[in-house]
Amino acid sequence: MGGRRLDHRPRRGARAALPSGSAGGPRLGTASRLPSRPPGRAGELTSASHGAEPGVPPTRRELILQAAVELFGRRGFRGTTVRAIAEQAGVDPALVMHHFGSKEKIFSVVIREAMRADAFLPEPGEGTDSAPGRKLLRAFLVRWEASAAKPSPLMVVFRSAMEHPEASRLFSEVASGEFLLPLATRLRAPDPHLQATVLGVLLVGLVTGRYVVRVEPLASLSLDAVVDLFGPHVDRMIGDWITPETETA
Repeated sequence: MGGRRLDHRPRRGARAALPSGSAGGPRLGTASRLPSRPPGRAGELTSASHGAEPGVPPTRRELILQAAVELFGRRGFRGTTVRAIAEQAGVDPALVMHHFGSKEKIFSVVIREAMRADAFLPEPGEGTDSAPGRKLLRAFLVRWEASAAKPSPLMVVFRSAMEHPEASRLFSEVASGEFLLPLATRLRAPDPHLQATVLGVLLVGLVTGRYVVRVEPLASLSLDAVVDLFGPHVDRMIGDWITPETETA
């Protein structure tokens, strides 16, 4: 479902920003505005994720992003420079600046690819699900299961956001625009943006405890057990998805 898109426009007077959190860790705040992205699977920066055909060598832009992910993972946000990214990708620093403009913009693009909501939310028109929260939670955690097994953009940006205030701010802005805002447009709630933010905080806490800090016994539970444990809470927070069929009901 990575190739599907959602309408990110707020519905019925929705706010353009969500509440932000404290510095020093991933926050959920103002939505950032970045160029439109090509279709692909969330959490991966491959040729396919940027619209290239399978087997086609990556473009220089893709090589730059792949190099950036590797360096952010090894050196962190603070220790990574545009020059180092260019050297790792085998290109001139001027080309990196041409495609992205700054290290911060590169990091934002990596976050955007890793946090795409269309990998987790049902497509408009699919109808309601008897347990939409469990479905979303499982789709969300499947990405993290893969990220915990090998280095990935998802884990790299999350760890960087925990370690550096500027990376945390960028994570907050992009994650809000790419994940929470689309989620809010699909919720039936008096304040869907607040509800989406609370759900986002729950997911961030779960990810931190299970995959980053590895709190036991949570870290050792099977994926099914985690979904069984947290799924009912997410179901209650989501209720029924808003679809074209139910929006005017």
